[in-house]
Amino acid sequence: MSLDINSIAAHNFAKLSSLQAFNSIHKFDLICISESFLDSTFTGEELSLNFNGYKLARSDHPNDIKRGGVCIFYRDTLPIRFFNITNLPECIIGEILYNQKKCFIVSLYRSPSQTTDEFDEFLVKLEGIIDNISNPGSPNLIFLIGDFNAKLSTWKHDDPDTDEGIAISTITTSYGLTQIINEPTHILSNSSSCIDLLFTNQPNMISKSGVYSSLHPSCHHQIIYANINFKVFFPPPYHRQVWHYTRCNVVGIRQSIDNIDWDRAFRNLNLHQQVELFNNYLMNIFKNFIPNETITINDRDPPWINDKVRNKIFLKNELYKKYLQNGKTLVDLEHVQNSCRSLNNLISESKKSYYNRLSRKLSNPKTNSKTYWTILKSLFCDKKIPVIPHLVHNNTQITDFKAKACLFNSHFSKQCSLLDNGSTLPLPSFFPLPHTSLSSFTIDGGSFLNII
Repeated sequence: MSLDINSIAAHNFAKLSSLQAFNSIHKFDLICISESFLDSTFTGEELSLNFNGYKLARSDHPNDIKRGGVCIFYRDTLPIRFFNITNLPECIIGEILYNQKKCFIVSLYRSPSQTTDEFDEFLVKLEGIIDNISNPGSPNLIFLIGDFNAKLSTWKHDDPDTDEGIAISTITTSYGLTQIINEPTHILSNSSSCIDLLFTNQPNMISKSGVYSSLHPSCHHQIIYANINFKVFFPPPYHRQVWHYTRCNVVGIRQSIDNIDWDRAFRNLNLHQQVELFNNYLMNIFKNFIPNETITINDRDPPWINDKVRNKIFLKNELYKKYLQNGKTLVDLEHVQNSCRSLNNLISESKKSYYNRLSRKLSNPKTNSKTYWTILKSLFCDKKIPVIPHLVHNNTQITDFKAKACLFNSHFSKQCSLLDNGSTLPLPSFFPLPHTSLSSFTIDGGSFLNII
């Protein structure tokens, strides 16, 4: 997906929070950002730029000012590398190797205030990039995406043909690139245009593409996206039993334990059976008297995202579809903008409520040390998710987590296999270290049971 965000840091990073909430539903592998407005004051360790499960690649404004610039949040399991062939400012090129094929993602931003000479230089460098990543013998998959600030009637039928649009279209068409976005991507109260574009040389590889509504009322650019027909696996979500110990019925637990005839329950059972029965009894009692629930955890989603936020995002998307279907009326646009404001308020409240809960736990003297340090690590974004990078085995790229584990198991089991060559290992002489030793000992099940 791609979005001209018009400053990531604006409104206390509210747009980045909205982007995280949006991505908790859609799970994009690459999130391309135009007009990031980042400079050298934002370091690589900037906590506000943390996007759980993703890494950040940047190309800021060449003058190191808070204007323009592009960045890409990319999933940390994605086999991708970044480079810039022709030193085009505010441009990032990513290369993904997939089944012996190369997929190039070019994310860029072109300022609408470029002079004629600057635009001519932009065209030369853009053509140089496309020429370098093209391979006529074995065509690479190419995606050129970003805010081009150029219009053409063939991209959106009611847009004028600007000089910039004609020039960019001439270059991309000569290399067999097709522009696939045909909806308005920049919407004002009195006009709309398609200036956020997506070019590709393999449109048949795209299963779905289109436009989602803006994430913030101050951002007039909409989100453009494309689903490509190859898959890189996410670490699967997992289930966890959560116990609310503060609301447990201690009296009920004690009475239930006292009412059990343990001697009769353990009669004629061996030690293992007694331990299993004891555990089962206790777990049944705890489930009855301690409120508990099973939740699904996805480490990639921010912890403050809940069903209310997700439902609000779905509602906003439906209102945007209605806006397009009804001919882009001002009334429907107002509904979309109101929903956007409501969503951002809900996100702010959700984050505030989450951090307030953490603050109360930290200030509570009854909070144990393990919980205390877990909360601190989460606040400082110090949570590390172990990720095995992609593997290449027999010239095949392995990205599935289970397949990687099986490959490692097979490899290391072979390292530990015995070499059967008929040789025998002589046994060393055994000398007990203490002066006295036990030749045998007996375990009495009854004594052991009394101890536990």
